[in-house]
Amino acid sequence: MVTLHSPTLSPKFTGEFRHKVEGKARITIPAKWRFEEEVEMFMIIRGEQRCVSVLTRESVEATTAELEELPAEERTEMNDLLGNSLRQVTLDKGGRVSIPEEFLRELNIVGEVMLSGAVKSFTIWNVADFETNKASVAPRKAALLRRLGL
Repeated sequence: MVTLHSPTLSPKFTGEFRHKVEGKARITIPAKWRFEEEVEMFMIIRGEQRCVSVLTRESVEATTAELEELPAEERTEMNDLLGNSLRQVTLDKGGRVSIPEEFLRELNIVGEVMLSGAVKSFTIWNVADFETNKASVAPRKAALLRRLGL
């Protein structure tokens, strides 16, 4: 049985980690990103960045709640997009989750992946795409950190 978790128990997804893709397209996430029980998560491909975003149920619900503010036609299109693109997965007690096969193929993920924290979610990358993206966004991220005084 998959247990839904409380937002107060959700870990903060921080840091970068390199992990192997194991049998059944499974990866193990870092211990500090795990929940006490099995939890339902959602994956979606972020096409422009060529990575997989992994979201908690709360994040998906917050996004769909924001859609209620859109005009009816846009709301319908966005709900269709999310409904067609999101994949429901289970993060087991051991911190393992399987990446959908079509995501592996589309993003050319084999062998190892990079996991990158995004505080409320995390991303899974083909290692080469991660390194390319990291280098290309570094100046913009540095400017953002300066704006935040960090």
